[in-house]
Amino acid sequence: MIAGFRTLHPLPVFLYYAAVMLLAMLLLHPVFLLTALVLLGAWNVTIRAGERMGRTLLIFVAVGMALFVLNPLFSHRGEHIWFYLWDQPITLESICYGLTISLSTLCMLFAFQSYRHVVTSDKFLYLFAGVWPKGTLMTIMTMRFVPLLDERLRMIADVQRTKGISLAYGPLRQRAAAGMKLLLVLLTWSLEEALQTADAMKARGFGAGPRSTYRRFRMRARDWRVVAAVALPLLVCLAGRLYGYGVLEIYPSVQSWRLDGWQWLAYGAFAGLVALPLLMEGRERLRWRLLKLTD
Repeated sequence: MIAGFRTLHPLPVFLYYAAVMLLAMLLLHPVFLLTALVLLGAWNVTIRAGERMGRTLLIFVAVGMALFVLNPLFSHRGEHIWFYLWDQPITLESICYGLTISLSTLCMLFAFQSYRHVVTSDKFLYLFAGVWPKGTLMTIMTMRFVPLLDERLRMIADVQRTKGISLAYGPLRQRAAAGMKLLLVLLTWSLEEALQTADAMKARGFGAGPRSTYRRFRMRARDWRVVAAVALPLLVCLAGRLYGYGVLEIYPSVQSWRLDGWQWLAYGAFAGLVALPLLMEGRERLRWRLLKLTD
């Protein structure tokens, strides 16, 4: 059942993701980022965005671990030295900074993963095609390009495996030749489809006049309420960021992770903003169950 946040007008949905990604880059505090990561992970599970992201999730974790591990190895700033590795000091500050950057990156990756399932191509076109039609189309095609090539490469590999061409066995030279053959087939297929797409777009008059949309969206009262629900916490967090709230001081000496004073206001605004889709989805599901009980 698609309900709640996913049925909103594209504008408040896009503003939500833009605000979450912006704050994930600005509010570099482990407590803030851990909360956002948990909420974004729960949102991905709720909309089932993770059903086909097994390998993608492994890549996300690998990227996060790489950032967490590499920063202490290359940065030795900080006052608190934990131990020495190959005569290089590993400091508490560099570990905390690596953890913070890792969490920030993972938050943006998880947000983008759900963004791909909520802000579909027709919604993105509706928002930006009137302002920048060619650039919007190129953006959508680029976002679709990598998963499409990955899917096609698997299809080609399955077919070629029946002919004895595989990357899984054989000497290195043989596997390299097989890989080049797979890439050649993939490139030929992609170029041929690109020519067909260009001919179809030209035949349908792309670029000859103002672009129309096959799906209309109208801003309703609840959409404006969601815009306000996104804008208000965003302004609170940005104002708090100017005064240093929501940022952990790491160098030259790491500060306490404990939140106090106005930090709690910034934390509450940030957590409420990130949890907005979950709150709306939970409200709709609760309403649906209550309606079923009353029938």
